[in-house]
Amino acid sequence: MIPLRERSKIRSAQASLIAFCLATALMFSTAAPAQATPTEPLCRFGVNHHGQPNLTSISGIGSLNAGYFIDYTADAAAKPAGMQQLRMVRLKQPDKNNTNYTVSPSLSTITAIAQANPGSFWLIGNEPDRIVYQDDLTPAAYARAYRELRQTIKAADPTALLVAGNIVQASPLRLRYLDQVLAAHREAYGAEMEVDAWGIHAFILNEQPGQWGADIPRGVSSEGAWALTTDRNADFDLFRQQIVAFRNWMYRNGYRNKPLYITEYGVLMPDYPGYGPFSPAEVSAYMTRTFDYLLNATDLKIGYPADGYRLVQHFSWYSVNDKAKLVNGQWQGFNGYLFDPDLANQRSPMGDAYANYTAQLTSKTDLLITDMRFTPPAPLASNGPVTVTIQVDVGNAGNTISAKDFTLRLYLGDPDQGGALLTGAEFSGALKGCGDSRTFEYVWPNVAPGTYEIVAVIAPGAGITDVHSLNNRLSRLFFFATDLIHLPLVHHP
Repeated sequence: MIPLRERSKIRSAQASLIAFCLATALMFSTAAPAQATPTEPLCRFGVNHHGQPNLTSISGIGSLNAGYFIDYTADAAAKPAGMQQLRMVRLKQPDKNNTNYTVSPSLSTITAIAQANPGSFWLIGNEPDRIVYQDDLTPAAYARAYRELRQTIKAADPTALLVAGNIVQASPLRLRYLDQVLAAHREAYGAEMEVDAWGIHAFILNEQPGQWGADIPRGVSSEGAWALTTDRNADFDLFRQQIVAFRNWMYRNGYRNKPLYITEYGVLMPDYPGYGPFSPAEVSAYMTRTFDYLLNATDLKIGYPADGYRLVQHFSWYSVNDKAKLVNGQWQGFNGYLFDPDLANQRSPMGDAYANYTAQLTSKTDLLITDMRFTPPAPLASNGPVTVTIQVDVGNAGNTISAKDFTLRLYLGDPDQGGALLTGAEFSGALKGCGDSRTFEYVWPNVAPGTYEIVAVIAPGAGITDVHSLNNRLSRLFFFATDLIHLPLVHHP
């Protein structure tokens, strides 16, 4: 983040399985609030903290029920009890004429942190599309940095999860920036970018060159740049438009089965005449409206299957206490602060809105089976018995950060109608909420030609209540083909 300047100079940097329906269009609803406080932090909710004091020094931080925090470092000195850190690697490109870059912290430090903290999420860069301020990389430099950091971190911790992107906002301009990142990666390495999750900021900022807002990313033309006034900074329709646009972008580029994180968003403009209607009440209303949307927006085509087809898995509000202040005629800090640094970091009205919202949510576990695949898919009967590999994808669309135990079993036939458990086809696992997923593999030997119904059933561990049962089983037919036909591929230019 950067300080707000006077209005003419502002250059701010920034932004369960839902029941299957017949339509594949975007669905939106507001869940009725429950009456119990969550029993553990909620994995969908996060906060961004920039500055002082340390998060552990803010006594009310636990009242937010947030599951994680981002403090723009790779290893916070102190972490609030119950909250997880999304680690960040900062990037710089000293010379825009080549793809050389620097990292912070150092590669040796990153390796040590990754080895000591297996399974961590790593945000690779912070607003690489933001010129002058933030990381400011050309698309080719970001592609190289991401590739090489992925190799370093995965070598230190194969279970690490890397979040790519983290752009200022998902405007058409910045989607073109990411298009160029993918193209540069393809050209340099002859392969698509391997991504564990995509991250975006979801601010609403002007993109006209030299004006307030986010400016133009390097290497991208200004065609179609957003021309916005400051009073659009909390425009819910533009917020929602970004989410759908980015999920569509992920779908088009083969990342539909990956999580989406909003790693930073909020209202930046101050509560001051001439900027817009951004009082604490109005910011709180925008906050809770976006919470409603992010918890409930799903799409059967572009949503993430392991999280009940939700569009977004995690979202992080800016900020904890980076309060907007007018100092010597210039703005410093931003709106949306949850704790007021001028009042000994007491919860602000916006912090009250956050805490009151999450307090009405109950802790939920929603284990589900999203897919089952066979290899080979349909062998020729004339070739006789084959060995079949069965892959089953499972997820947890619940809302808590702790992993929930379960057992997965594969049956030959419906177990309620006498179907038998396949030999050795019982697996144990544990998954966190918010779309944590895993693929199980079973080798089924010496399968004779015929047609078979395979039923996968997932059962929660002892003491765990699953809020939905209809998605706990999946049936697929495995069959042998009698004929093999080769059809030519005809391409019309």
